[in-house]
Amino acid sequence: MEHIVNVAMDVDTLKQLDNLRRAHPNVPSRVEVIRRLIWEAHAKIAAQTQSMAG
Repeated sequence: MEHIVNVAMDVDTLKQLDNLRRAHPNVPSRVEVIRRLIWEAHAKIAAQTQSMAG
């Protein structure tokens, strides 16, 4: 299930988001860029937590 979330961004941040999307042509949309960044950040945090616990 998908939810719609409104996120306010200033012009510079929005430009950076578009630059990321253009730099990776296989990423079709701003939504996908944000989704991948969130999942990458989550994986990084999870890995750090596991290394501290183990």
